[in-house]
Amino acid sequence: MNRIALGLGAAAACLALSASTPASANGRYPAAGQILVDPSDPDHIALRATYGLLVTRDGGERWSWICEGAIGYSGFEDPMMVITGGGSILAGLFDGLSATHDGGCQWEMAEGELAQRNIVDLSIDRADPASAILLGSSVLASDAIVTQVWESKDDGRTWTQAGADLPSTFLGVTLDSAPSDPRRIYVSGRWNGPTFQGIVKRSSDRGATWEDFEVPGSDDRNLPYLGAVDPVDPDIVYVRRDGDGADALLVSNDGGATWREVFQATSLLGLALSPDGTMIAAGSDEDGLWIAPTATLEFTRVGQLGVRCLTWTAQGLFACADELVDGFTAGVSTDGGKTFSPLMTLDRLCGSPPACGSESSTGQTCPPLWPSTASFIGAKGSCGAGSGSSAASSGAGASDGGGEAAAGGTGASDGGGSSCGASAGGRSGALLLGMVAAGGALLRARRRRQIRLSRRGARRTTW
Repeated sequence: MNRIALGLGAAAACLALSASTPASANGRYPAAGQILVDPSDPDHIALRATYGLLVTRDGGERWSWICEGAIGYSGFEDPMMVITGGGSILAGLFDGLSATHDGGCQWEMAEGELAQRNIVDLSIDRADPASAILLGSSVLASDAIVTQVWESKDDGRTWTQAGADLPSTFLGVTLDSAPSDPRRIYVSGRWNGPTFQGIVKRSSDRGATWEDFEVPGSDDRNLPYLGAVDPVDPDIVYVRRDGDGADALLVSNDGGATWREVFQATSLLGLALSPDGTMIAAGSDEDGLWIAPTATLEFTRVGQLGVRCLTWTAQGLFACADELVDGFTAGVSTDGGKTFSPLMTLDRLCGSPPACGSESSTGQTCPPLWPSTASFIGAKGSCGAGSGSSAASSGAGASDGGGEAAAGGTGASDGGGSSCGASAGGRSGALLLGMVAAGGALLRARRRRQIRLSRRGARRTTW
């Protein structure tokens, strides 16, 4: 019997059991969309998921869960986040900037001119990770757009505007600075008419002045998203063009003045440049993982991992994946994407951080929500010492860049996989997990449509 038929059967069985059970968590399919590695502490890693923020301080042995409400968002919002050199985590929200400077316990919204602004992207300066920049782009009732670049030199505690406002007819979507020259800033977006042409703006003086360059084939339905800037040459910049039918990777060797298309795929949910700039990785849950030397940009498929995000640091190539299919929610490769070791599996997720007191935003908001969230996503709800090693020994590791994990070997939970009893009392969670485990093709198609819709909202979701 094929997987879709099995999925429909499993879904029907679970639906019969859960028809009277209200949806828990936020009702979204459990998935990760961004991996953050602390530039000063490689054991401090954060994973933005559809059900909150997951944080580890020990390189992935144990993970804590911070609920969306503590950070300041909910629903289908997927905020861009960064970890600064001081360990602070910043989150760009539809209605402002949220930040924590104490390991995730207390979250505060930025005040002043950043309050109630749509923060669409953030980036840290590689040469000085305590420095960060952000891009705000808000559409006013008059249809005018307020797009600004702001910078912080103190781990996101205080902010000043970098230069003047960008034109009121420009909608910004992503920004990045050149690792070798922090005064070089790129911003991508599109004009608000008449052709809605997509462009990249370039500043060589930290936002004081800007030059505009068109990105071929981009408009309001094919938005250009900055993917990476070369760590050595500030003129080499990569852009992902998000299309209705297919996504494309473009590169410029002259600071955005000219572009050439070097790769095309059904979808590019992840894009990452190696720390030395010699290799580039791209992929999605439909296309698998592709790697190319930047000297040739000739891509080779290295595995079938269902990529949902990519990050590349000195510790390796990190990837988000589908735990029920690939064996882990997040993994890391030290051989250029050929194999991945599980980094985050659901049996390593231990609930809200125990160090957060009840007076903190996380300690007050998250603990009451954890039991239903754990049930919904298929987590055990608690974890003990050594749980990380048990996930690796259960067959959760993907040996050839992903592919399908052995049936029942995902390490997600006792009774996980396609069982309707994924966790005690977790009927609504088991319904979703059962559908995904056996009928993943249907949910992947649905999820891709949701991602397309979220991209129309001009928010980068996967780097």
